[in-house]
Amino acid sequence: MTDLDHTLVGDDVALNNLNQWLHEQRQNYGTVIAYTTGRSLPLYQQLIAQKELLEPDVLMLAVGTEIYYPGSSNPDDEWQTKISQAWNREIIVEVAKRFPCLVLQPPTEQTDFKVTYYTCLDGLSVTVPHLKAILQNQGIAVQMVDSYDGGFLDILPAFANKASAAIFVQQRLGFTDEQTVICGDSGNDLSMFQNMHCPAIIVGNARLEILNWHENSPPGKRYLAKGNFAAGILEGLEYFGFYRG
Repeated sequence: MTDLDHTLVGDDVALNNLNQWLHEQRQNYGTVIAYTTGRSLPLYQQLIAQKELLEPDVLMLAVGTEIYYPGSSNPDDEWQTKISQAWNREIIVEVAKRFPCLVLQPPTEQTDFKVTYYTCLDGLSVTVPHLKAILQNQGIAVQMVDSYDGGFLDILPAFANKASAAIFVQQRLGFTDEQTVICGDSGNDLSMFQNMHCPAIIVGNARLEILNWHENSPPGKRYLAKGNFAAGILEGLEYFGFYRG
């Protein structure tokens, strides 16, 4: 399971090498390729028109709030029902207007279960708890995920993030932690690193929020690569014994 921007994507030569290996693994051993990204469906479609990506077996979009399988243009109904509890997008948008440091991103970034803002790190420490408290008083349960060193803020349902979506997919497909690898670089990948127990690869170009967490957390089944982007993924796969360069 890998993030896309600045994790899988960023070095076309390394991406091609990783794609070749993954294609062979899928053909020979039934390896499942899963993408998990903050992108909405339109922005994912924009990316695959620009970059050579393998067709995934599972696609988790909008920070884990939408899960797609091959042959279907509709997200997983069971997952959508699960995360819809205590969620009200309209009220969230209305309440967030009170906070000047939150600026809505373009409509292509917005989905039914994700409200995304441009913001600044300085304002987040005050804004996040205040906004969350107001919403809780109105019966709305959310989680707030900041990434890109505080430049983006995603407001998601309380039950939805990349980790919870990935675990849902694991259980649905019957994969154990030992059979799963996760890869990421930024704050919206942090839930996977914190809450999943499978081998984890942090690419060398990871954002400060991930590096700080890695340096200040107990050791675990994770590897901080020296290589960037897909080269870092290959390095991590070799470290965990999945790949031989």
